[in-house]
Amino acid sequence: MPDAVHAAGQRALLADFSTPAEVLAFHRQLTAKPLPGQVEVVPAARTVLVVFRTRNHTREAAKQLRRARVRPGVAGEGREVEIRVQYDGADLETLADHLGMSRQALIDWHSSTRWVGGFAGFAPGFTYCLPEAVATRRRLRKSEQPFEVPRLSSPRTEVPAGSVALAGEFSAVYPRSSPGGWQLIGTTDAVMWDLDRPEPALISPGDAVSYVPVTETITLNAVASSAAPRRYVPAGDAVVDVLAPGPQSLLQDLGRPGRSGQGVPRSGAADAQALRQANELVGNDDSAAGFEVLYGGLELAVRQISVLAVTGAETALQVATPAAPETSNMAVNGTGAARQSGGSTQETERVRDVPLRAPFLMYPGERLRLGVPERGIRNYVAFSGGLSADKVLGSASTDLLSGLGPAPVTSGDTFALVGVPSGFVGIADVARTALPEVDQPTRLRFVVGPRDEWFASRHSNPGLDALKSLNWTVSEDSNRIGLRLTAGEESPSPAIERTRTEELPSEAMVRGAIQVPGSGDPVLFLADHPVTGGYPVIGVVVREDLGLAAQLPPGAEVCFQAVDPDTLEPVLT
Repeated sequence: MPDAVHAAGQRALLADFSTPAEVLAFHRQLTAKPLPGQVEVVPAARTVLVVFRTRNHTREAAKQLRRARVRPGVAGEGREVEIRVQYDGADLETLADHLGMSRQALIDWHSSTRWVGGFAGFAPGFTYCLPEAVATRRRLRKSEQPFEVPRLSSPRTEVPAGSVALAGEFSAVYPRSSPGGWQLIGTTDAVMWDLDRPEPALISPGDAVSYVPVTETITLNAVASSAAPRRYVPAGDAVVDVLAPGPQSLLQDLGRPGRSGQGVPRSGAADAQALRQANELVGNDDSAAGFEVLYGGLELAVRQISVLAVTGAETALQVATPAAPETSNMAVNGTGAARQSGGSTQETERVRDVPLRAPFLMYPGERLRLGVPERGIRNYVAFSGGLSADKVLGSASTDLLSGLGPAPVTSGDTFALVGVPSGFVGIADVARTALPEVDQPTRLRFVVGPRDEWFASRHSNPGLDALKSLNWTVSEDSNRIGLRLTAGEESPSPAIERTRTEELPSEAMVRGAIQVPGSGDPVLFLADHPVTGGYPVIGVVVREDLGLAAQLPPGAEVCFQAVDPDTLEPVLT
């Protein structure tokens, strides 16, 4: 059974295990026989995260998980994957010296070991692989003990795609160019992530992996982009023309749920409640794609009568109607007086204000412009009929961390609609989206854990006390991945101090997780958060406040309040 089961927010549980073999066995069990309401199960180094559909499902599952029996054994009925490797890595020589062996001995060990896919990592296609003995047995013989390979003290800013690497007890291949701190021992031309395959990841949990040394020089092929190509829209189908995107405009829907085990975060609208409201106002399904607009500035025109709604941040909306051309002979040629005075007969365009959070009509040739938000930072623009966009793994959402989905919207883009405009508009069942406070800190409610004990002393929890008592400021480098928070200069350093100093093995993350790195300044994960992380999570912001968190601008002040996950009433910790 698990060593412990922790709440990870309102609808997820994190089960701790002592060995990777137990993790993989438990993952197999829950994959084969899901618990009631189970949405996804995500293995990691020493934990399994289980996500549920409702709070009731989560409460019932907690009782079952604590009694679950785990039986490690064979790795499972995975695929056999061979990866050709040219052992030419930049760290091969120094790592061999560190491990007290020759360069060839390290190559022989790596290539003769049978590896098993363990769990997906920080990018789609990055799979942590374990020696088969580690993946299948609780107790290892002395000869089966894996090497503990140290990470680089200073991570590289760029590791090439196809790099074969080691860290800790794991081996992996970088699927695309990215920063990284693993020891590089070789190069492969294997394509680790390909959206044209039925299973995009070359290695999945449970697959058997063999690294095969080759003597010829391996030439790396260009890695295909995970972004959906910009689709050509025939002139007869085009409805929306983007004239200016503002600082950032993205296509978003409700994301890619259930794919964290592949290393793919859900992504989707940062303020999902605001997108749902916009879609309901124009009669769309909740999941229809719309524009997510950061800091206003989006300007677009329509080619046919359209029904729109804009929700989210408090923003002024204006629609400009082009002046109708004059057709009379006098207007065309002008009167003698007009010619003599140099007067103009050109009529200026008409501009009208349109309401926020209500459907409105636009006519062919009219232009909509979003002003700079006065409160909040993100708006959502929905069209009745829904915007048409190519989907990646079932979603049109743009994921800025993994690169999945359509490219950001640019001037000159045109869009068609999925369906015809609905006659059922003006109905929105969701409450108005909460927006940040203006003259006081914005309160975010959170559920304690799963790693609050990493900040506890014998009789108290000074880390939790600091999180709740300090006012935090949103930093300039916050984005859809997460909010980086800093405390005032008068605060202690680090602001939140860990009482456990060992390294936390990588474990799955959820949206709303408040992760505390070594600096002591917390990071609140938002829509495009990484699937796994290596810093302890002291708490998870409740689902009801995630949209509010996504509307916080840089410089905004935040305070945290611990609440009961069922009642959302404040609790003492």
